[in-house]
Amino acid sequence: MTESSPAKLSANGVRATLLSCLFFAGFGALIPHLPTWLDAAQGFTGVQISLVLTVGGLSRIVVGPLTAAWAAGQRDKRAPLFLFAFLLTAGFASLWFVQGFWPVFAIILAMDVGFWGLLPAVEAALIRLTKTGLPPYGFARGLASAAFIVGSSSVGALVTDFGPWAIWAWLLGVSIALIGAAFVMPREPVLGNEEGDFLGRLKEGVGLLKNRRFALLIFAAGILQATHGYFYGFGVLIWTKDQAISQTVAGNLWSVGVAVEVMFLMFLGGWSSKFASETLILVGAIACIIRWTAMAFLPPEILLWPLQVLHAGTFAAVFLGAMRLVNQMMGDEQTATAQMIYMALASAPAQAFTTFVSGYLYDALVADGDAALGYLAMTAVSVVGLVLAIMLWVTRARPNARLAPA
Repeated sequence: MTESSPAKLSANGVRATLLSCLFFAGFGALIPHLPTWLDAAQGFTGVQISLVLTVGGLSRIVVGPLTAAWAAGQRDKRAPLFLFAFLLTAGFASLWFVQGFWPVFAIILAMDVGFWGLLPAVEAALIRLTKTGLPPYGFARGLASAAFIVGSSSVGALVTDFGPWAIWAWLLGVSIALIGAAFVMPREPVLGNEEGDFLGRLKEGVGLLKNRRFALLIFAAGILQATHGYFYGFGVLIWTKDQAISQTVAGNLWSVGVAVEVMFLMFLGGWSSKFASETLILVGAIACIIRWTAMAFLPPEILLWPLQVLHAGTFAAVFLGAMRLVNQMMGDEQTATAQMIYMALASAPAQAFTTFVSGYLYDALVADGDAALGYLAMTAVSVVGLVLAIMLWVTRARPNARLAPA
């Protein structure tokens, strides 16, 4: 019996991994540090910053399907990579020359289109080009999550030494690098409906929701991911104010959550492929209920560490299961469009809802020292996600089977 030869390093897989790492190095700087730049460099008020972030996120609902329909009509899969990387570069460069709320707001809104347009194209390329050879998808996606941490921590250090404009410089540099990474990506033809009209492709993209299992998938995953809204907004405040945990320990607790996400994707991604994608989402739903319910009752510090480890379930398992199942359902040619529809019509509205509600809950509860009870709202949302995950799980197909539309 001959031994199977070990998998070899795939040049295309390496290119896709580099592209993904660059994107998330920028994303890691944008998410936590953009408010700092808007405040310190542009003088935005809290309300203005909130408006920029909220409208930018909600813009995905409209822009997502439109950009997906446009990308599906191009002859080269690199087209959206070029377009959105150029859009980001032009946007960040122009911010050097403008001041005032409305001009900056308009530019950042355009760049939101760029970031959220790039994300599904980058994710789809990573899934598609890591199917053969090394690195495998889970390991490559773990490296991208690690790049998110590098971007966030590096920009934090740069701001300390050079001021808030270091945020802008980092993001501009990453955008330029993304253009170069797009150039070295393999030229892949888009198969299917590139000859059709734009409205036809738009209708086809939104029409993916007619697949009942796809609809179940994106709303289950979108709702479960959105349950992190209260934690992202007020978790550190609750730790430091209501539980008297130091800022240093709070930062370490936050880092543990991201670290287990990276380790799960990098080192357990291959092992997790033994389970159905629906099972990973179901496990994540159960983890959400456990995590947010426990956090609501101000557990002692020693229990916060294992609760942060549950981030491997509440985020990583749901994310990995959803990305794999989207690809299984839709195939390589429709994965990017399906991911855009997922982000635009399931993830974005759910995130906006939980973020909006979280602010009101925190303000209502914090005065009486009961801010942690806001996590119970996330438990309730998790129960909805669990019901959808169960419905998805009981209708699961054979492992790795290609699922036909309903």
